[in-house]
Order: sequence, then C-alpha cells, then structure tokens
Amino acid sequence: MYNLQQRISNLFSFAITVLSTVLGAVALISYIQGYASVQGRVSVDANKIKIVSRRFGPENQDYRKPSEFARLSFDIDADFSPLFDWNTKQIFVTVVADYQTDKYTRNSVVIWDKIITSKEKAKLKLKNVGNKYAMIDVSQKWNYERANISLAWDITPHVGMLQSGQFLTDAQITLPPFSPV
Repeated sequence: MYNLQQRISNLFSFAITVLSTVLGAVALISYIQGYASVQGRVSVDANKIKIVSRRFGPENQDYRKPSEFARLSFDIDADFSPLFDWNTKQIFVTVVADYQTDKYTRNSVVIWDKIITSKEKAKLKLKNVGNKYAMIDVSQKWNYERANISLAWDITPHVGMLQSGQFLTDAQITLPPFSPV
C-alpha cells in the first residue's frame, strides 16, 4: 500500500497547504483592514539652516570642486502607536526634503530616518534633531531653493504587503547659497 516516504510527503504537502492558506488569509485581512491615521508635526528652525562647503566623494580620489551641504535642525512631534496592531513588525520613519530646481522638477532627499520596533517607542517627541544624512543637490550648489519638509513612514507587517503613508507639513525652508564666514 503506502510506504512511510509517501505518507510523510502527503502530510508535509497538507501542512504546507494549510500554512499557506492561513498566511494568505492573514495578509488579506491586514490589507483590507488597513491602518489608522497618524497625526504629527515637523517644524524647522529657519535660523539654524547652514550651508557648508567641503569635498565630496571617496577618500582615495581627488575631488577639487567642493560641494555645498545643507545642515538644518528640526523638531518632530508624532505618534505612530495607532499603526501598531497584531500584524505590525516595524515602522520605518523618514523625514524628506522635496524641492525643485531649474534643471530638475522633482528632487527628494532623505535627511533623517528611524526604525520603530514597538508600540512603546512609537511616540516621537524630538527637539533640535540635525540631519542624519548629507543634504546635497545634484548640481552640488544651493541657490535659494524652497524645500518642503514631510514625514513619511513604511509599515512592515509580519505577513503581507508593505503599506506606507506620508503627511506634508507646513515646514518650508529656503536654502541660501554658500557664503564663507
């Protein structure tokens, strides 16, 4: 009749089918249910925007042309705890600066990020946070570009599709050109 190998194969196939069906149902329920909305605010101190000039590139190459970097500080007040439910593994939060130049109509630079892994750590109330990543334009110069600062997040579930959100803030900054002091 059936040998031991066929019985184990049938049992394994049945277990994988049941597991796949359960995980598919969890992913579908999570996608249909959606997530709550997030309220928050990002504010930028316009007096603390500073443009610095320095060499940009790997240390082993000679870059003679200096680049202009924007340094700024901002405050974040947001509560991501409504996004945590039974299927949330982590939330990846980013602060993004969007601006336009004459050459390129859409530019986005991530200037700060954080991974939130639990509901207890989901309330962000940060003051005077500096940009974590270099804010540099493709042209390597700033010339009075107006940038909108926004807060974006990606929700990583245990099972299912990534979901994301973003809210635009009223934080607008003007990036002046470099002036040596």
